Amino acid sequence: MKPLLPFRALVPAALAVFALFSGPAGAQPAASAPTTAAPPSNYTPTRAEVERDLAAWKESGVEAQWAGDESPDINSPVYIADYQKYVSTVRTGDMAQPASSQTGPQRRW
Repeated sequence: MKPLLPFRALVPAALAVFALFSGPAGAQPAASAPTTAAPPSNYTPTRAEVERDLAAWKESGVEAQWAGDESPDINSPVYIADYQKYVSTVRTGDMAQPASSQTGPQRRW
């Protein structure tokens, strides 16, 4: 039974190594951010930009779908069409870039 003693001593060490490499630090980073990622934390939209965004949200019809107590079916064709209309409104024209009075590189929403 002496050969089992070294094996038993190696099991905790092997588990520790496995836990170290399987944690979040060992995970590979994502290749790119999703298209609906939030703007960088150092970006502060102006009041006018927020108001235009809210108007686009309401005009696209997405707000009405979130009005009830339950979440809408985000996979339904109606919701997808409304959300695409909202995104296309937000990503075009003046809403796609911060106000020119801000310093620094321009960012898209």
